Amino acid sequence: MKFKLKRRHAFAIGLPFGVLAFAILREILWAFQARDAGDVISQALSSVGSLRWVDTTLVTGFAAVGAAYLSVKTVRDQIRQDKQLEADRILARHDAARAVLPLALSNICQYAIDCGTQLRSLAAQCRDGRLPGDTIIAAFPVPPSDAIESLKEFIETSMRGDRDFVAKLLSKIQVQISRLQGMRSDRPRDTIVLSINIEDDILDAAEIYGRASALFEYARGDSNTMPNRLLAPDVYPALSAIGIWDISRERFAERIGRRFPPA
Repeated sequence: MKFKLKRRHAFAIGLPFGVLAFAILREILWAFQARDAGDVISQALSSVGSLRWVDTTLVTGFAAVGAAYLSVKTVRDQIRQDKQLEADRILARHDAARAVLPLALSNICQYAIDCGTQLRSLAAQCRDGRLPGDTIIAAFPVPPSDAIESLKEFIETSMRGDRDFVAKLLSKIQVQISRLQGMRSDRPRDTIVLSINIEDDILDAAEIYGRASALFEYARGDSNTMPNRLLAPDVYPALSAIGIWDISRERFAERIGRRFPPA
């Protein structure tokens, strides 16, 4: 990539050099006007040869340049040191977040099981493909706030490639909360709740469980490779934990196959 100065920048850089050249040329002109050319040239050569041009002003100038260089170098070293300290702090926060990740994931898995178990109970009460109008829907479990905060901390201190899978887990939890709250809040308005919608919510809980479970190997340090996608086998254990896999294995297996790749 070529570097091209703008006109105003070139003018600003060239101005001091132009002033210096003008001053030198002016002194030379005055010297030739005051004395013969031979005397001027002879004195100039004599001055260069004897180093009389190294006067106080020149020494002062070099001293100023040296001081400026040392000042800039000190500032750059300080900035470099501050950046290194900040990088070390971020790395320490990342290691701490990873250390508590297994506990956070365990709480997320339990939350998913609790949601799935309550949804399984609602599915069992459905008649003719819908939930009876007089069925009371109790408040659904609340996601563990400490676990959510731990996942957030992990995302903030991780590289982009390592944070995507965890971010999708948090996004899935948010979507599930919204859907379950909507199901419960719409109940007083006699909104119909279909059994197929409840089954979708069960699969959402199973997906949350599966995403959390898939992270355990990385969280425990058994692997430094973050999973990049969720597979169908990651979801099956959740349905067993919820207690619905043996009841509706074929139906749920077919729907899981549409959501997630087999391997």
